Amino acid sequence: MRIDGRLREIASRPVEANALGELYEETRKNQPDSFATNRDVTIVLAEPDWGRVRLHWTKSEMGLTCAIRLFPDVCPDARALGLSERLCELVASSRGLLLIVGSTGSGKSTTLAALLRIVAKSRYRKIVTLEDPVEFDYSGLPGNVEQRTIGRDVRSLHDGVLSALRSDPDVIAIGEARSSEDCNALLRAAETGHLVLATMHAADAASSIDRMLRAFPAGEAAIARNVLADVLLGVSAQELVARPAGGRALESELLLATDAVRAIVRDGRCFQLRNAMTLGGSAGMNRFARPTFA
Repeated sequence: MRIDGRLREIASRPVEANALGELYEETRKNQPDSFATNRDVTIVLAEPDWGRVRLHWTKSEMGLTCAIRLFPDVCPDARALGLSERLCELVASSRGLLLIVGSTGSGKSTTLAALLRIVAKSRYRKIVTLEDPVEFDYSGLPGNVEQRTIGRDVRSLHDGVLSALRSDPDVIAIGEARSSEDCNALLRAAETGHLVLATMHAADAASSIDRMLRAFPAGEAAIARNVLADVLLGVSAQELVARPAGGRALESELLLATDAVRAIVRDGRCFQLRNAMTLGGSAGMNRFARPTFA
């Protein structure tokens, strides 16, 4: 089991092949089309006895394998997670793009869920989420929350954003943006006057902006820079750091879309963003303290 970010042996006996096969057959019943067309499948199951879990099935020389992630039954609280007050204030905005970035396993989905909890409780809003798959259950939140699964409810993230825009939403939340088409969809949704929250894989806040802009072809780069400069609210980058006494703590940095940052993005000078963050402490910006993110 992976505990506090480290893979460890536990005392219980290994899962037997027939038990794993039974779990595979049970999950295949829930999404027969996915298992018929894909060699690896990720789905989420919710059971009263053991809660909500994400199952990622693969096949290899070892045979059938499954990576299992446990989810809490309730939507997480921002203060309990250690999210900054300035980040929580950003979701009070009525429009713009807020990115939550980090590496795999850094808690991006958990942070997104906590921010959506703030959004839903702050005022009566219609929220549309686009996820692959749906991880946290938002049915208990106030307001009107529609959770849509990419590949089942909508064909792609791009199509899902277009569909969401026709659904009269206040907020669009995107589980993960991967491709240039995904980045284009993010900008389009934010440009139309909605609050858009999305997660992305990136080492830090500055590199996420650079990565997004590099996803566009050369002929579209200037337009993308201008749109991103106009709609950007901020970027929160995070990782989970092991505590000496056990457990993990959230370490984060925050890039805010000040006038200086917007000018840097518009001109394509992403190499200056880290310096702008260092100088932007009075505005609420901060950088990772660890040298690996320097």
